[in-house]
Amino acid sequence: MKTKIDYFDYDTLLQPTDWRFAAAVVGLCKYFDYFGIDYKVLYDVEEKPDNYIHGFDGIIFKSEDITEEKYLEFAENYFEKYMTHKNILNILESQEFSEEQIKLVNDLVKSKTVLKGLFDKIKFDGTNKDIFISTIEENRAEIIKNIFKNGNNLYKNYCNERLIFTEDNSTCRLRGYNVDKDRKTSNLGFCFSKESFESNDILEFDFIPFAFSNSDMRETYFVNNNFSVKSLTQTNYAFSNQLSSTENKDDKNKLMLVLQNSKDYISYDVEIISKSQDKAYYETFFVRLERLKKLRELSGKSLNFVKKINDDYWFNLEKEVYMRCLNNVLLDDVILMMLKFYFDDNAGKGYIKSRTDMLIDINVSWKGNEIMDEIKSAKSCGFLTSKKLIEMKSSNKINSYKQKIISALCAHDYDRTKEIILSLSAYVGMEFSFFYTFLENAEENKDLAFAFASALSEASSKNNEENN
Repeated sequence: MKTKIDYFDYDTLLQPTDWRFAAAVVGLCKYFDYFGIDYKVLYDVEEKPDNYIHGFDGIIFKSEDITEEKYLEFAENYFEKYMTHKNILNILESQEFSEEQIKLVNDLVKSKTVLKGLFDKIKFDGTNKDIFISTIEENRAEIIKNIFKNGNNLYKNYCNERLIFTEDNSTCRLRGYNVDKDRKTSNLGFCFSKESFESNDILEFDFIPFAFSNSDMRETYFVNNNFSVKSLTQTNYAFSNQLSSTENKDDKNKLMLVLQNSKDYISYDVEIISKSQDKAYYETFFVRLERLKKLRELSGKSLNFVKKINDDYWFNLEKEVYMRCLNNVLLDDVILMMLKFYFDDNAGKGYIKSRTDMLIDINVSWKGNEIMDEIKSAKSCGFLTSKKLIEMKSSNKINSYKQKIISALCAHDYDRTKEIILSLSAYVGMEFSFFYTFLENAEENKDLAFAFASALSEASSKNNEENN
């Protein structure tokens, strides 16, 4: 919440009452620190402003310290590697230029509309660098503003680029919050009355892009632990640094891996805001400490398995498990998918089986470990049954029964699952001790059937003994 105050020489208080204001606070702190501008943290001052909101920290500052000139200078520095004109100026520091450098300068000019407009009839040839340098310096503010506001991973990803550094807007400038006022807006308000629609927008929201993590990622994140300004700034700094140092993973997997290693700065329930370049809105999810602890327990598990389902979807086991862990969702559907993958022609059956067994153990542990002994029994029964079928010269029955059990489980037909297991028990002349627990409550104890089906394998008894 932004509040006008009369507090010594300061006139503005910004408190992180929701994620937008929290992100604005983080961005503003970076801005003030960059220029060495004086501001106060609410929790650090003994005498509080008269009209502050109790229960929230905040920053106290002078509104006159926020100027467009300083804002653009800060943006140029903060997002320096995306500032094309800076790359050009760096090249032009040379005294002599190779053909590659000359071509690079001209390509960089062509890459930005604002630069093409300024150098419309001028082409860099290696002898006219002074013209390029002077033109860039004379139009530096315009260049920065255009590059920054139109960058798909910069301001444009977070806010309506037409509203940069504007005030008194009728709707919020943020993506997903902004409404085109020239189009019909009656459906926004109560009883189709646009007068009943309320929105708030402040200039300080222009600092939100500086609060989100790593702009080189297609999906960026902001951690809204608004207990204090100190926790906000320190957590997001550490979070961003860890994301930068995590390589060879997609953005979602990077997030999961960073959360696994975040115990030094996240030790409580927290809200995380994400913004993808592929979506015109922000997304929010809550990370519960209980689930975060479960996620950290997965750090030693090998969950590397990726499979193409169709042109638009790749199944990533690690990602699926991590997201379900955070969202407090069990792994039943993932286990069933892995059991079905076992029958794919090109699948590494042993590898898939080991990952499936691991998923079953994780799933049972999330449920409370009450049937872990029965799970071991089900795996043992599956192995012994496979061995017996091989001895009976009926190894073809292994996959046949395995498929029948999996199909029944996928259909959630537990009566049919019981019939198949009983039929197999009678066929091999063995008693399955785990079956009684499964019989009592098949829905609740379905992991027993998962474990038994997974253990049914044509692999040699030697390999099975090693796995069990």
